[in-house]
Amino acid sequence: MHLVGKILIGLLAIAAGIGFITGARLVNARGAWMNLLQVAKANDEKSAQKLSAARQDFEEARADLEREMLRWDHYYSPLKGTFDTTNNALLVSAGKTIGIQPYKELFAFQLDDSGNSTYIGSFNVAEAQANESALKATFPVRAQDVPGWNGQNFRLRKVIPSSLFKQIADLQGELVKADELLKKQEKNLATQSELATAAKEQRDTRIAELLGGKGIDTGLVAGINQADDRRNASLLRVDDLRRKISQAGAHVKSLIQENNTLAASLPGQTPRQQADAVHSQK
Repeated sequence: MHLVGKILIGLLAIAAGIGFITGARLVNARGAWMNLLQVAKANDEKSAQKLSAARQDFEEARADLEREMLRWDHYYSPLKGTFDTTNNALLVSAGKTIGIQPYKELFAFQLDDSGNSTYIGSFNVAEAQANESALKATFPVRAQDVPGWNGQNFRLRKVIPSSLFKQIADLQGELVKADELLKKQEKNLATQSELATAAKEQRDTRIAELLGGKGIDTGLVAGINQADDRRNASLLRVDDLRRKISQAGAHVKSLIQENNTLAASLPGQTPRQQADAVHSQK
């Protein structure tokens, strides 16, 4: 075979090998891309389902929000305010300019730094000017709550859901009962304190009567001790007198015996007189 033919056959063999390898690689790459395409399609279908569910949840949440907004109606927020304890009125820095009108009932909520609200109670607009209003409280104001209402931000609502009225009324009723119970307990405590003070005074008086003090020079105990001392001294004196009387009696008896003995020994005594003298000594 001619040399050129051999070279061409060699080049064709090399080209065929390269083509086979390249074809195999293309098949593998095509398979990998098809797999990626299938995964991407599956992910797209899942994302589409999640997006549809998210859109549905969003629509439901928006509908719930709209219904809830209808229940709560219009509000004024945020308003800076302070509480006047003399008149039990909430003074806010807003008025007719934003729509607050006299003799209307508004429901006040206190706002914290995070924007969370706490219900305070219902108020009647007693006075409304352009940029200032005074709202009179329609509920019993508790003194311990007032300090937290000064210099704070408030939200005033025209309406609150009717379902909350009973809950609020029940809570206010419980607060009133608790306040009444607290007043009763404080009154009982004051009475007990008065009784304890009176009992202490009586005890101190009795102690003074027993031991002395509080204008009493000598207490009953000291008096009894003094009386006992005087009685014991009297008993000692009586005993001493008895001893002296006994000794005097013995001395007298001794003298009598001595006199009788002397009388019996005198000369000129008859036997009868001597016998009498001896008998008298006995």
